[in-house]
Amino acid sequence: MKNKIFLLGLFVLLLVGCATSSRYVNYTDQRYPPKDDSFTINVYSNPQALGTANPYYVIGKVVIEGFAGSGVNPAGLTVQAKAIARKRGADAIINARTEVFRYYGDTLLRFKGELIVYAPPGKL
Repeated sequence: MKNKIFLLGLFVLLLVGCATSSRYVNYTDQRYPPKDDSFTINVYSNPQALGTANPYYVIGKVVIEGFAGSGVNPAGLTVQAKAIARKRGADAIINARTEVFRYYGDTLLRFKGELIVYAPPGKL
């Protein structure tokens, strides 16, 4: 009986630890130093919101997904995307969106966005 309870507990722990999956695709070979945890990563659904005063380079794409039935929500996906952006040295995320898919009585949420770094003044 104890073994069954232990295995059930281990299974539940694995499910909670795997509530989301993430992928990052580099668009460049160049690496950027990680940002500090307090660095604010802005998220834009439309890159035109930046305007021409903020030239930038797109350095990669992030995709994070998980099921709502496992406690995943759009805000949590955005928080995870920002953490990945900081780790990759990005300044912001553009073309951000959360897609919703219905699967067998549950809902899959998928965040997609492109990571950018701002170009130094006079560059680009």
